[in-house]
Amino acid sequence: MKINRLLSLLILLTALGTSCKTYKNLEKVKPKTESASMAEQLQKLKPGDRIKVYVKNGDFMNLEFSSFDEREIKGIHIKEFARIPISIMIEDIYQVKVKKTNWPVTIISIPAGLFATWLIVGTIAFSSY
Repeated sequence: MKINRLLSLLILLTALGTSCKTYKNLEKVKPKTESASMAEQLQKLKPGDRIKVYVKNGDFMNLEFSSFDEREIKGIHIKEFARIPISIMIEDIYQVKVKKTNWPVTIISIPAGLFATWLIVGTIAFSSY
């Protein structure tokens, strides 16, 4: 019974520790473009998308995407309780990642979490027998 309890607790913690939403390289978002320019990649974004922008000096910012033109990307920088409008020159951008649902993790973690919860509840409920 102790092994079942530990195993189910491990499954539950693993399922709860994984996120259904992860940041994905913009190159890997459909339609996939391996060697496209940054401006071509930015066309995949929709207003409201949560993005992580890495600039060439090593910094990064979490933004809510608004728009872009041939020179800059515009968005809302979300920092603690403030929402600050910001624009970043496209030539200063090293990489952009967009927050998307990770379907394989979601499909695995929900049943695993339910199964682990069932095991834990069952083990606790019938441990006195």
